[in-house]
Amino acid sequence: MDFTNLGSTARSDAPIDPIKIFEARHSLPGTPNDLWRGQEKALAEWNEAMDKRDVLISLNTGAGKTLVGLLIAQSLVNSKIENVVYVCSTIDLVEQTAKEAGKIGIKYSKRISGEYSNDLFERGEAFCVTTYAAIFNGLSAIRKSYFPGAIIFDDAHVAETLLRDAFSLQIDEKDNKELFDEIVNLFKSHFEELGIPEKFEESTDRLKLNSAFVAPGALYRRSSQLLEILKRFSINDHGTHKYQFAWLKDKLHCCAATFTSGVFELTPPFLPSRALDLFEENLRRVYLSATLKSKTEFVRAFGRLPDKIISPSNDAGNGERLILDGRTVTGGFGPSIVGQLVTSRKVIVAVPNYTRASSWEAIAKPPEKKLFSKELDEFRKKEFGAFLLVSRVDGIDLPHDTCRIMIMDGIPSSTSLLERFQWEWLKMENLQATRIANRLVQLFGRINRGRNDYGVFLIAGDKLSNWIGRERNLALLPELLQQQILIGREVQAGLRSDANSGAEVIEVIDQVLRRDKGWLDYYQREVKLAKIDQTHLDRVNSAEPALIEATLSEAKYAAAMWSNDPMSARRELEDSVDKTSVYDVRLAGWHNVWIGATYDYEGDSESALREYANAMRRLNRSIILPRKAPKVRAIKDDSHEQSAFGSFLIEFFSYPPGQKFDSKLRRITDNLLLIESESSNQAEAGVRQLGEQLGLTATRPDDEFGAGPDVLWYDEAEKIMLGFELKTNKNDPATYHKREISQGHHQLEWMRQNYSAFTNLGLIYVGHDGAVDSAATPSDNMVLCSVESLVALRNKVIAIVKDLRKVTPLERSSTIGNLTNNGQWGIETLFEELSDRKLEDLKHRQ
Repeated sequence: MDFTNLGSTARSDAPIDPIKIFEARHSLPGTPNDLWRGQEKALAEWNEAMDKRDVLISLNTGAGKTLVGLLIAQSLVNSKIENVVYVCSTIDLVEQTAKEAGKIGIKYSKRISGEYSNDLFERGEAFCVTTYAAIFNGLSAIRKSYFPGAIIFDDAHVAETLLRDAFSLQIDEKDNKELFDEIVNLFKSHFEELGIPEKFEESTDRLKLNSAFVAPGALYRRSSQLLEILKRFSINDHGTHKYQFAWLKDKLHCCAATFTSGVFELTPPFLPSRALDLFEENLRRVYLSATLKSKTEFVRAFGRLPDKIISPSNDAGNGERLILDGRTVTGGFGPSIVGQLVTSRKVIVAVPNYTRASSWEAIAKPPEKKLFSKELDEFRKKEFGAFLLVSRVDGIDLPHDTCRIMIMDGIPSSTSLLERFQWEWLKMENLQATRIANRLVQLFGRINRGRNDYGVFLIAGDKLSNWIGRERNLALLPELLQQQILIGREVQAGLRSDANSGAEVIEVIDQVLRRDKGWLDYYQREVKLAKIDQTHLDRVNSAEPALIEATLSEAKYAAAMWSNDPMSARRELEDSVDKTSVYDVRLAGWHNVWIGATYDYEGDSESALREYANAMRRLNRSIILPRKAPKVRAIKDDSHEQSAFGSFLIEFFSYPPGQKFDSKLRRITDNLLLIESESSNQAEAGVRQLGEQLGLTATRPDDEFGAGPDVLWYDEAEKIMLGFELKTNKNDPATYHKREISQGHHQLEWMRQNYSAFTNLGLIYVGHDGAVDSAATPSDNMVLCSVESLVALRNKVIAIVKDLRKVTPLERSSTIGNLTNNGQWGIETLFEELSDRKLEDLKHRQ
């Protein structure tokens, strides 16, 4: 043998810099010649920060995130990191990502339905492209046999929903009635104890729209029985349930349990991502995300903020959109008008659920799950027709002429019953607004994929139209999308009022699609000018740091509970709950529920009941939890209930003395000091906190619902209420204009309609002394209160609390009674005390 003719065993090192990997690829047909500006910037920044454990790369939808992710995946493989995994949200996206890798000549393995497409990943020669479900299910074969050394999370902005599905066990009455009935019988006595047996019975009926939430302690005390029932029905061998059950079987006490329309769900109240091995410190994680205003949903999914955020400035993906609202068109954007469109145009119809899909049967029917990708590919090739997209906001790419019209019918939602309970029953609208904004960004990106792409979006259904109609919701969307929505409003304002048939709307759509010069000139001119009210943007920006802190507390709570450490879990939420209440009181109430749960698990029922009371107060009694029996005490031989303020003080001083009590008092005092803040958001939070300290139910309707007064106080027992409008940012002296007084009439009407059983004392304007515009017509129950008057009331409350600390526990109850049961703390007296003067009297100062 002539050994001189043999090659060398030495191998040249593969490049690690992802840009050099791109430049070294073979020139194949259909491959990009160059990287886009944003892609190149993102890859260069990642190359400098590649040693960091958690890196978020944020690019516009349609700006080429997939190519960036594939080059990074190859870089990690070339760096000799074992078992690099690239996860996608859907099988369809796995297929698209694999095709993209093939186009640029990058080797890969693909894993779908438990099968690898080749052995390259198993041999350590390539990364694996698979789904979130494959790696996050409780029996993941990849995690068991090829534990990742690095993970690329594509579409990280929708990961919270995907991870929620992995940790949610749902038992449907129609699929397994016998099992469902046993679970119902297990919890029946609990709902009888809560006094809501009828609500519970309706929640178990799939034909009725009702929900019933199991109090955490009730689930904890029945967790062993529930586990026995689930195992007896062989859930651990069930085709789909076994994956979720593998996570939850030893963690039932860490879950929230909900009955909704004949379905029982178990899922953690907060995702335990920080407790998972995939998030250990020795892994490298890269997150590919759309450009989003808020990072809270990212934290809720992954339990952390990234070490590095790469968000290069670029306009790739900034496609042109016309967005129209069906409410101004007779008949709306329903099957009738869409039926006219699909005869010669392509339309995709996006709906949140199959119930909504049924109303579109005349236009299209949703494909079966196994046929989804095939039928979508067929739709891509058609010249006209419709495709129905059910509960999908990501992983579907229909760029350019593959589709240019989308009907958006309903608010995009997940399959989580817990989310539905929070949205429909607890009215946690601020929490849901961020989720909805994230999903809408994705939905708008399905047919609008690049800088040169364009399309028309038709909003059908009142719920989505109303959501988009609120500027505080628009503040959560990227700036370009805000501008496009505002442009759409102006276009609609120019439509003829007699456009009953929708013919004019179709003509406008066709003007956009045929690139009418008038439309193009108008769009290019106006898209730079359209702006929403800066106050809404300021509100979102000021709240973001506190809400991120709240979500980090949730993640740490979940990790501690997953480790059976309720004391540490409680500490995480206790440290942030009062600060959270400044920006989202209902989220704070939800946190109180789970603080109470930790006490229940430790057997401290008194502390648990106190936290449940805080939760119900902050959630406006929309949740029913165990509660203390009302205390009645005798004063001067007359038996009567403690006043609202007195009841609150007794409850407040049930906290044991010491560091925890001092910390609680300090946090409450800090919130009360916000009354004097120059920020309207913080001042409103301070007024709400003052009402709560007075034992009243205090809410912020305008912040929570986008309607009603800034702050509402009401006494549930007496059925009396009053509202506040904060005008503290006015000059001194102030002028109260006609528009502001007119707005006050709307607030009073809102109060009347939403609290019809309550006596309405009136509306208090908080601001400087001054005059009312002579053209304004304030009602007799509109009054002015100076900030100084509110501060004086606040100081009285704080002084009483501080003095009560000096009273012995044995004497405290009678002292509270003597201080508060004299009528001066009733809501009617408080209204009189805060009414410095009637607004009507200020008209004469002009």
